[in-house]
Amino acid sequence: MSDSFYKRLLRDYSRRSRLGKFELFQSVFEPRREDRILDVGADPQLFSRFTFEDYYPFPERITGGSIDFEMVRQARACYPQLHYAVFDGCTLPFPDKSFDIVFSNAVIEHIVGAGRQARFARETMRVGKSWFVTTPNYWFPLEVHYLLPFFQFFPRHAQQIYSRLSPNVALKGNLIELALLSARDLRRLFPTSEIAKMRVTFWPETLVAYHVDPARGPRHR
Repeated sequence: MSDSFYKRLLRDYSRRSRLGKFELFQSVFEPRREDRILDVGADPQLFSRFTFEDYYPFPERITGGSIDFEMVRQARACYPQLHYAVFDGCTLPFPDKSFDIVFSNAVIEHIVGAGRQARFARETMRVGKSWFVTTPNYWFPLEVHYLLPFFQFFPRHAQQIYSRLSPNVALKGNLIELALLSARDLRRLFPTSEIAKMRVTFWPETLVAYHVDPARGPRHR
């Protein structure tokens, strides 16, 4: 398999996966122009260049940000119509219920350390009246960062060796901190949420925790 074909395959998979998530978001929330949206973990470096900001119909209502100043600077250059802030998702600098919806795509699995994912979840639920949080499924056989089968089930010392086989050049022999979540984990962190299992292939690759503020009125589920 050629490198270019492999990259096209990954781009196609990523785009289909993201489109499925964005369509679920649309069907659940039926976005309104007056909604204030917080995107926790806005990232312009996605190889597919197909992000929430590309899909959402009212981008000027989004506040995006992350803990990385350079990432926020690049995001501003790509999507100048948004508002931006630099923040830690575990200590969000916003008042309670200050956003109608908090959106976060594939961020929580990168939050490691004792209790930090729980703090991230509490902050999401504190500042958002509603939320939509996605993460790769721990039980999907192919680990989606390293693109290696069963990578997440290996002990760390074996992961270091195994990572050298990764087709993701940036991660060959390089371990990043990951704390993948199962549906049970996500339900524990976001206890009032619906948990959606989404798939492009034969098994759900993505989990979504979403909660709709009852004040929004009845919505399609």
